Amino acid sequence: MLSSKPIDATKLKFRYSGAAEHYEYDRVTEKRAAEQTRDPDTGMPIWKVRCVAIYQNAGEHGEITVSVPHPIPPTAEFDSFISFTNPTVKDWSMNGNQGQTWHAEAFDTEAATTAPSTTRTKKAEPATAAA
Repeated sequence: MLSSKPIDATKLKFRYSGAAEHYEYDRVTEKRAAEQTRDPDTGMPIWKVRCVAIYQNAGEHGEITVSVPHPIPPTAEFDSFISFTNPTVKDWSMNGNQGQTWHAEAFDTEAATTAPSTTRTKKAEPATAAA
């Protein structure tokens, strides 16, 4: 069995790309479940939240999907900063392939003040001579 490792998310930023329902995959039948997967502890539906994880200290980023229980589809403005409560990761290897599965206890949007400004200032128009 794979063990979950906690992620120190204090050095990561996440930008929202979208969310979709999660349907558990059964390796024996090689099919997805007919109903959306639910968290065994809370009974809430599990969602796959797509985002870009940014590690600014190393100048790295990558697209990831985080499984998170949430009562309704997690939404945010596209490319806005979001956060996850207690994210964990499981490394996996199967049939020569490797990857990571990300999970979190909760999803939240972040206040706009935590995001670096991406607003571009308009160039000043050249002054026209008075006629």
